[in-house]
Amino acid sequence: MSSLRLLIEGSRVRATGIARGHSDLVVEVAETSLVTAAEDYLRYVAGYVEDQSVTLKKGETLPYGYWLTRFEEAAARRLEVWEYNPDATEFVRGATLTLTYWRDQHEVCRRFAAGAFEPPRPDRLVVVSEGVFEGQAVQGVRYSSPEHMSGWWITTDRYDGNVKSLKQEHLYHLTARRPDLAPYIALPCGFRFDFTNREDVWFDESVLVEA
Repeated sequence: MSSLRLLIEGSRVRATGIARGHSDLVVEVAETSLVTAAEDYLRYVAGYVEDQSVTLKKGETLPYGYWLTRFEEAAARRLEVWEYNPDATEFVRGATLTLTYWRDQHEVCRRFAAGAFEPPRPDRLVVVSEGVFEGQAVQGVRYSSPEHMSGWWITTDRYDGNVKSLKQEHLYHLTARRPDLAPYIALPCGFRFDFTNREDVWFDESVLVEA
């Protein structure tokens, strides 16, 4: 049985007593405001280890909300948490991006009474129009979709209704280029947003009917 202890060491949090014989886990963040989120993450990992009766090893990955973390050997009996960089091209030390996504996406879901937290995988596809990656004001809607799709369709005023002008991109490309949109992508299917003039987010039941 776990006798978990969390030790805060500046911008690092260390978890000991995860499970009998399991290595300690260390997660580092770039800002102290994320320390509480780091503690929650380590509790989640400890619960996963205990519930699944597994032992995490060097190089193993574990998704947390929208993003992906990996465990690397830092010292004897200690694993360090790494995460994908924004472009999902390589792993880097720490979990600042993972925990920022987790915190901000949960906050958006709470603010707009979403009733569920449903982050898609970052390798799922998003439909975008011209102007989205260029930073223009956007409108978005999330449909129920096949597994390889995130469900999100995001357009700007440059979209004229011609679906052939739309592109499909991996979601991690969107959140890397448009980090301002990342907090909203865990909203469930049926939600819309419109940032043309101000932040406007709402649930539209007709979207589910259309799907």
